[in-house]
Amino acid sequence: MKIYLLRHATAEMGRENLSDRDRRLTADGHKELQAAMKGLAKIKVTTDAIFASPYRRAWDTALGVAQILRSPAKPSELGALAPGSNPVRLWNELRKHHAVRSIMLVGHEPLLSEFAAFLLGSPNLTIHLKKCGLIRVDIPTMQVDRPAGTLRWALTPKQMARMA
Repeated sequence: MKIYLLRHATAEMGRENLSDRDRRLTADGHKELQAAMKGLAKIKVTTDAIFASPYRRAWDTALGVAQILRSPAKPSELGALAPGSNPVRLWNELRKHHAVRSIMLVGHEPLLSEFAAFLLGSPNLTIHLKKCGLIRVDIPTMQVDRPAGTLRWALTPKQMARMA
């Protein structure tokens, strides 16, 4: 299985009358997402399923991914991608979708970096995923409690945009 970990694009700053959950993508965030996803479309990245955090900025990012990549998969909410979750909870939720060949998870830091390290069997590995950055990890099987994946690549949004 291919697992793509995508951090949401740039969102509006938090403010007193706006909950963190409701922060939307900025105009720059939408541009950043479009440029990055066009690069992925160029190298023919496809996903069978797209799961997003219930937070607005991740959900909007997932909708943009589905549209730009012309994915047959429509985004679905996955509570285990919300801030404050943990890699084991996310893995257990993800394992329910073991029949899928490729999944894109759209969420937040530090969970996505922690999950990448978990998938690689290296919990002490430190990764910093930029906004709209993407990591691909391949997993031979999901029928285990602790995966032993292979890092295929990690890309910044600028690197993806240059592929277009």
